[in-house]
Formats: sequence, C-alpha cells, structure tokens
Amino acid sequence: MATKTEVIGGLEFLIQEAKRIGAPGSGLTEEQWAIQNHDDGGAWNNREVIAHIASVGAIVVPFMGALASAPEGADLMSGMDIDAMNAQNVTQRADKSVADLVAEIETTYKGVLEWARGVPDDVLAKKVSLGGHKDIPLGDQLFRMIILHGVGHIYSCYGASFFAGR
Repeated sequence: MATKTEVIGGLEFLIQEAKRIGAPGSGLTEEQWAIQNHDDGGAWNNREVIAHIASVGAIVVPFMGALASAPEGADLMSGMDIDAMNAQNVTQRADKSVADLVAEIETTYKGVLEWARGVPDDVLAKKVSLGGHKDIPLGDQLFRMIILHGVGHIYSCYGASFFAGR
C-alpha cells in the first residue's frame, strides 16, 4: 500500500512538475502547447491536458472522501461517463492560460496535500473499487489515479512536443 509519506511526496512532485512545465522559458512554447497530445488519442492539445490535470485536482478530496465512506465492494465509477465528465471539465477551462491552469493545479493539489497529511492511515488502507481496480487500498488508488495519472500526462506533453513533426 502507498504510505502517507509516499502519497505526500507524490503530490509534491506532481505540483513541482506542473510548475516546471508551465514556467516561462523552461516549459513549453506557445506552439508546443497547441500540439495535439496523442496520449489521449489526440483528442486534446497539451494545454487541454494541463486543464484536465487541473480539473482532476478540484475533485480529488470529495471523491476520496466518498470512496472512503463507500460500502465495501461499491464501485463509484459504475455508471459514470468519465470521458464526458473529463471533456466538460476541460471545456470549462478553455479560456484559462497555461499560467492560470498551473496556478489552479498548485492550489487544488495543495488542498489534496492537506487532506493527505490529515487522513488517518486506516482510511488509506481501506480497500475500495474503481472501475477495473477492485479491492485496492485507497492510498494506492490515490497514487495511481491521481499522482501517476497527473505526472504521466505532464510527461506526455513533453513527449508530444519532442516528437512533433517526426
């Protein structure tokens, strides 16, 4: 199971990397932000991928709370159209600049950090189910679905930019 220390370190790393990719002069150029990102089947450009990460950060704490209080075996993703929800959340951020999106990531994930610092270890150990992830400790779900997911998307922005035109 992902420990509280690992979760906190992962969240701090996610925030750091979002700030790094969004930093003027050390992140991506305006042209690179517009490149279609094939990590998501080419549906989003790199800026929209960052908008997706920002939107996820806004729902983590209530979603993890719902998971923690769900009855054993319940799958909170059952019947949920995650693709439609993601598309709607990205569209809602269409007018935000990269700097604004990175600031949102920093703010929302700092809220997740505060939640993680205060959550009891037995809550992180509770086995929960989400889609194809059945009976996995909540801490592992958080690490997979939030931290690795977000860092993976950030890396995909670098990859899409590196391989553009090749």
